[in-house]
Amino acid sequence: MKIAIVNTWAISNKAIGGTERFVIDLAKSFASDNYEVDVFMFSGKSYSEDNVNYININLFNMEGEADEYIVQNYFGNFETDESYINLAKKLEDRIDVTKYDFIQLNSLLFLEAWKNKKRIFTIHTNPFEYELAWGEKSYQKMLELMRKYQNDKSTIFVAPSEFYASEYTHLTGCNINFIPHAIDIKRIQTNKSVEDIVKQYDLSQNKLKIIVPSRLEPIQKQPMMLLEACSLLNKEEKEKIQIIYTGLDKQYEKFVDELKEKAQENDIDIKIIRFDEMGEVYKIGDMTVLPSKSESFGYSALESLSLGIFTILNDIPTFHEITQENDYCYIFKNNVIELKEKIEELIKSQNKLTRKIPKIEWQERYDLKQFESSYVNLIK
Repeated sequence: MKIAIVNTWAISNKAIGGTERFVIDLAKSFASDNYEVDVFMFSGKSYSEDNVNYININLFNMEGEADEYIVQNYFGNFETDESYINLAKKLEDRIDVTKYDFIQLNSLLFLEAWKNKKRIFTIHTNPFEYELAWGEKSYQKMLELMRKYQNDKSTIFVAPSEFYASEYTHLTGCNINFIPHAIDIKRIQTNKSVEDIVKQYDLSQNKLKIIVPSRLEPIQKQPMMLLEACSLLNKEEKEKIQIIYTGLDKQYEKFVDELKEKAQENDIDIKIIRFDEMGEVYKIGDMTVLPSKSESFGYSALESLSLGIFTILNDIPTFHEITQENDYCYIFKNNVIELKEKIEELIKSQNKLTRKIPKIEWQERYDLKQFESSYVNLIK
């Protein structure tokens, strides 16, 4: 079987977005079953790895990596049919899908592309995130277009969250299949020693490292909330920690100064680093904090918990799903005081931060083989 995967953003081992990391895991899973897999990206570097071809279609005839702002400049805010149709034409001109048995698509912006081909849409953007990125009119247009495919046997929708599968089913009348993302734990491990990573990135040798392995987007991801919580710690506690943000993509650089200013005002040691591989930051992390206001799934939470890192999460539906049968985490109610109190407790009781292998039942829920089979069975 031949499979095409289409993703908006560039994909590499440096990728910080959950969708990109999902694509790597899914493509590798397909390839491990001897399926031919080509991953098409709007931009980035073409390469082959683990029997998967990652192909830059260079949709915008540019160097570097495209972001949502470039997509908006070319196609508008997707408030009209025309934006979807224009993108579909561009994609169909650049990608010949005739040889593929099915296409897995990672954006609802592709709704009008390859309509006569077997296709699976994985919904990585929940309603809150969609409106935040594209606006209310675009969100309503997307729902309108999804409803067109309620009875289309060639078009299949998947959500990685049971909560949002139900939500989108209610909103569109479409059957939304629930398949939780899985995790290739080898992808987030490294043979580098902690000492070598600390030296390479000029990090503290002795401080507790609080890692934030997600994008620096300010409204959905709320990276500032962690600094607000840590600013309430006493001087002695502040001196014991170093906060490491990893989500430095080009479109978020403008928010870096705000974080640095807040940290400097409150004598908090922070680093904002684009690591060569995500496995490096997980290797050195003592605890993970993810204050996200919303997540369609929560790939960083899954990665952190898979590695047995104590993980502090905001009180949202998808994080509750991921943490079922995993007691090595703490959920706070979007409250700076609660977050501060938990960090304070962990600073004082560092023995609680010893890494812990998740229960077998939890690991099996995110098994790669089961994950890949679920996608293939939707087509069969």
